[in-house]
Amino acid sequence: MNDWADRALKRLNDKRINTQTQNELFLEKQRVKRDFGMPLWLEVRKAVENNCADFNTKARAQMLVFEVTVNTELAVRATVDGVTSYLRAAFDESTGKLSWSTGKSRGTWTIEPTGDGKVVFTGSHGAVTVELIIDEMLTALI
Repeated sequence: MNDWADRALKRLNDKRINTQTQNELFLEKQRVKRDFGMPLWLEVRKAVENNCADFNTKARAQMLVFEVTVNTELAVRATVDGVTSYLRAAFDESTGKLSWSTGKSRGTWTIEPTGDGKVVFTGSHGAVTVELIIDEMLTALI
């Protein structure tokens, strides 16, 4: 008699355990995104608002207007040398995706959990800081 049945049952059991582990890891990743994603987005949003105010103060003119929107969006209107342009960004809480565009430029970043139970935005070049996101968006605007 051979032990094929024992090996087959072990493979099936190992596959089930692996699937369960993968499902648990996925659910934990989603939980971390849900718990920490919105606060990180709100940090980006607030920093954009602060940078607009700081720019206007230093320019001594109201060139950047941070417009009132729902919490999952942001909009900035720039009027420079008589030309008006817009930055629009949105955060999709269900996917953890930040998308933005200015009409001539656009970008996306996605929330990813870190090893220490927090989250960062990541893009095609890896993790990015809030400061880098703001710099890229506002630089594309003006």
